[in-house]
Formats: sequence, structure tokens, C-alpha cells
Amino acid sequence: MGKPPSEARDPTFRALAPAMALGMVYQMEASPDAAERRFVYVSENCLALNGVTAEAVMADPTVFFGLVAPEHRERAAGATRQAILARTPLDIELAFHRPDGEVRWHRITSAPRSDRDGWTLWDGIQIDITPRKRAELELEEQRRRLEVAVDATGLGFWDYDIRARKLTWSEHTKTLFGLAPEAEVSLPSFIAAIHPEDRSRLNAAFVEARDVKGGDFALDHRIVSSDGAIRWLSSSGRIMFDDGGPKVVVGTSLDITERQAAEARQRLVMGELAHRGKNGLAMVLAIVSQTGRSASSVAEYQQLLTARLEAMARSQDLMTGAGGRPPDLLSLLTEALRPFDGARIRLDPELGTVRLNPDLALALALLLHELATNATKYGALSISAGHIEVSRVAAEPGRSAFLWRERGGPPVSKPGRIGFGSRLLQAALRPQGGRIDSAFEPEGFSARLEFPAQT
Repeated sequence: MGKPPSEARDPTFRALAPAMALGMVYQMEASPDAAERRFVYVSENCLALNGVTAEAVMADPTVFFGLVAPEHRERAAGATRQAILARTPLDIELAFHRPDGEVRWHRITSAPRSDRDGWTLWDGIQIDITPRKRAELELEEQRRRLEVAVDATGLGFWDYDIRARKLTWSEHTKTLFGLAPEAEVSLPSFIAAIHPEDRSRLNAAFVEARDVKGGDFALDHRIVSSDGAIRWLSSSGRIMFDDGGPKVVVGTSLDITERQAAEARQRLVMGELAHRGKNGLAMVLAIVSQTGRSASSVAEYQQLLTARLEAMARSQDLMTGAGGRPPDLLSLLTEALRPFDGARIRLDPELGTVRLNPDLALALALLLHELATNATKYGALSISAGHIEVSRVAAEPGRSAFLWRERGGPPVSKPGRIGFGSRLLQAALRPQGGRIDSAFEPEGFSARLEFPAQT
């Protein structure tokens, strides 16, 4: 059974109530088990604050409690019950839904004092904090958006209190170092995570910023994460000073491991392009020189030179189309022999498993073009009954070989002078570890070409 309602028994409290223009003053009684609560006094500005009259709240406390936003009711009920049972002050901020639909934020504070029969009397005040709360929520939303934007950039924040020797990392910074969000960090653990070869550079950048450059520093350096992986970070910092000297360092770190890897790949590609360009130019000069020795007229010189340069260009197209991967011998043969009678050139499919390094591929393309040209002029392709077979043959470990064999053509004999193919072998194939064994047999010309295997 509850006890009958009592009047507000503090004249001073009631006298102060009208002066509380910023809030609603109330007195509430609560049973010892917190099961019953009722208002014994509510100031008249309840209507302006909550949209319900003081009389309605005192007649039925659920009129007031029902204004609490649904998402806050459980928290409000728990905090109120705990305060009543422990007889400790209550201080809570809640959203209220007024009868007119407007949502307002209020701070409710109250303190207990003993009453009759174990009940407690609570003196309290309700203050509208909507402007402040909206500002806080807007600031929180801006902070959340900033965090999302920062996360999108991959930046990790950190600061170091120089005097207290306290290091603080954001959650993303810990992730960069392979640490859990709850992991503790310290200056010694940070230094230990810096790659040994970069520690002196990092320290030198800090000292220079502190003593010379006025506080700012930036550098790229490596770290060794907790799982042993080496990563690259781009770190920037600013040293803050006061009258006592350097006070705190604040900064950011960005994972640039992929960028460093891309730059390394680019340097490798540029070096390879420079190497190939140099070799290609040397090959062009050799072609020009050797063609000039064998041509009997300007027209023949032009025809031979154009054909050989076109063969070289086709091999370059093949290597470009391979996307940086070593081209295969079957593709090279197909491109190099495209200008000739393909119906009479039989290519072993196994040649597709033989890979070539770019410099060797360039030399082979020219040599194959020369072999097919000679076959057209003097060998198997010079008559309709002839054909060419190109097949893969066995070779020593670490090497590859194929056989060029002409059949069905006119009788052949060994030439009396060194041809372009032989000179090309000396200029290009042999430096690549290649060799060729030619045979001028009655049934047709054949050549076995061997070179280092490419994995």
C-alpha cells in the first residue's frame, strides 16, 4: 500500500520555483522499492517546457514519463531505479517527445532526502538543453564524417607528449603496425617497429625539424609490423613549442607500400625498356651494315632492309602483346613466318611450351625471317612440291632446341660465303648463349637451333 500524497514541505524550495525561468522545478516521492513514484509539486512552467500542465503530471506521473523518447525509456527507468534504491543523486539527459510532435532535449537532476515510512522525497529540476545538445550532435556528426573521410584516405593519426613521454595512436595507426585496437603503445615499442636501416633517418628528421626547420618534418620509411611484414609509411609531423621548448609532436602516417612497389616496378620497367632500346638500336645498326654488304643494288638493299626491319617490328609487337611475359617460340614462328607460304610450313604445337627472353626473341625473329627468305629463293619454298617442318627436339638440361628442316625442294649445296644469318648469329645469338648447327643435305637444308631455356 502506498502512503497518501503529501504537500511540498519546503517553503524555500517552493518560493524559488517561480524564479527558475530556465527549468521546471519538481518534488517527487518514491517508495523504498522504487515501484511507486508520484509528483507532489510541479512548477507552472511545466506546460511551456513539456506541453502538458503541472496538474496533469501531478495527477498521473505517467503523463510526464510517457514523454521520454522510446529509445531512451529503458535507460531512464534503469537510472532512476538505481538512484532511488541507492539514494544517490540522479543526473541524466533525455530526449522528450512533446504532444505537438516537437523533440526537445532535457537534463534532469534530482537529489534525495529521507521522508516518512522509508519513502524518499526528491527535489529536482528539468532544464531544456536542446540548443546545446543539437550542437553536440552536429559536432559528433561532423566528427564522424571526418573519421570516415580520414579512414577513406588511409591516414593514421598519432601524437607524442615529449615531456610526459606519452605516445598516443589512433586505431588506424595501430592497424598500420599490425596491432589490435586495444594494444598499448610506447615510444620504445614504436622505435623497435621502425626498420633498423631507417631509424637514424627518422631521428635525424625529427632533430632537424626541432632545431632548424621550425617544427615540420616528413619522410618515407619502413616498419616491421607485428607479423614480421615490412611495410612503407609516409609520415608527417609537426612539433609544437611553448615557452619551455618542444612540447608535443602531432602527425599522420599513410601506408604507401603499394606505391613503393609500383615505383619499383616502374624503375624495373624503365631499366628494361632502356636495355631493350639499346639492344634494338644495336640490332638495327647491325642489320643496316650487314644488308649493305650483301645487296648488289640500291633497290635490293632497300628491299632487304625493309623486310628485315619489318620482321624485327613484328617481333617487337609480339613481345608488347605478351604484356611483359616471355613470348613463346610458336607465337614467334607464326609472326616471323607470316609473310611466307604458311600452308607449306608445318609447326610443331610443342613449340608453344618454349619460352624466350626478349633479346633472344628479337634475334630469332630476324634469323627465322632470313631462313624463310633463303628457302623461298633457293630452298624448299622455291618450288611447289617443297615444304618446311619446324619441330621441338631434345636438349641438355637448362636449354631448349628446335629443328628447321626443308624437304621436297631442289638440291642444295653449302654457300661459298658467309650469309646474313651467320653474321646475325655472331652478332645476336651467341651473346645470348645460342648456337646453330646447319646441314646442307641432298634432301634439303636443315638447322638445329639451341639456346638457354627461359622459365
